[in-house]
Amino acid sequence: MADKTEAPTPRRIEEAREQGQVVHSNEVNVAVVLLLCVMLLQGPGRNMVSAISNITVSMVQDLPDTTITSSWLQQTSIDILAQILPSMGLFLLGIMVTGILVTLVQTNFLFSSKRLGFDFKRINPVNGIKRLLSKTALFELAKTLAKLLIIGWVVYDYLKSNYTQLAGLAGMDFGLAVGQVAQFFFSMMLKVSIIYFVIAAADYAYQRWDYMRNLRMTKQEIKDELKRTEGDPLLKSRIRSQQRQIARKRMMANVHKATVIVTNPTHLAIAVQYRPDMHAPKVLAKGAYKIAERIVEIAKKNHIPIVQNIPLAWAIYKTIDVDREISPDLYKAVAEVLAFVYRAKAAAAKPAPTIKLNGVSHS
Repeated sequence: MADKTEAPTPRRIEEAREQGQVVHSNEVNVAVVLLLCVMLLQGPGRNMVSAISNITVSMVQDLPDTTITSSWLQQTSIDILAQILPSMGLFLLGIMVTGILVTLVQTNFLFSSKRLGFDFKRINPVNGIKRLLSKTALFELAKTLAKLLIIGWVVYDYLKSNYTQLAGLAGMDFGLAVGQVAQFFFSMMLKVSIIYFVIAAADYAYQRWDYMRNLRMTKQEIKDELKRTEGDPLLKSRIRSQQRQIARKRMMANVHKATVIVTNPTHLAIAVQYRPDMHAPKVLAKGAYKIAERIVEIAKKNHIPIVQNIPLAWAIYKTIDVDREISPDLYKAVAEVLAFVYRAKAAAAKPAPTIKLNGVSHS
């Protein structure tokens, strides 16, 4: 089997996207949601935290002196839900919306119905066992363990650094202690969130690398794709060759309309046309070597003047395309050639003078 050593083409990536395959890291979702939780609990979710703290303090302080009945349980439950539900609802809604948005951003707002279809392979126990024992599954297990170790170490280090303050909570008023515990919790979660962002960035980089690696192609696959998308290169080459032949024939058919042929004298030939009603002289045909010889041959058959001007021939050949007017910087040189041609034609059109020798007229 040929090695897949070539980077995936844009078409290959697009086909994978159509199948629902995109770069996606769950760790990014977790990192964003985790940081959002900390921000919401410190901001809009503060009311929920205060309500939970108040309920906890009230329950601990009042429960020993309370007679527990079914009506008390019912009323207490209603009071607790009334205090917590509104802010908790907004809190959970913010987390849900954020999770969806992060996923959409990562997948570039992809929705693929092909991923929703039933596939027996997904529930095949043999395939399931293979997936569990695959290199990918083992790597994911190792990644999860490493992640737990890192987060565990961050939590341990934070608790160790604040051990004295935490131990001092035992002698504080219970209400104040609950508030201090909540503040410690927020600070610890903020630190965990920052570390988790680093983990998520590393995981996203790996997921992208793995995605591109899995989409690699063989040289033959790239050639086959090129044939599908752009056509067979050999066929395209033949078409371009035929197009050049047709354009050359059309060009040669216009040589007889030329006013003058400017030559190199042997390597290049340019057919230039000019009429008084034209804005500027125009190149009807040009070519080198065999094509130049053919242009000169047609010019001789049609009695078109041929003028040798090496600098002008090269300048026109390099800068002016067929069926284009001469550029202004070449006007003077072309005008001199045309003037020479017109003078030569005028001289050829004059009748020979009549000379009398010994009374006998000779023309």
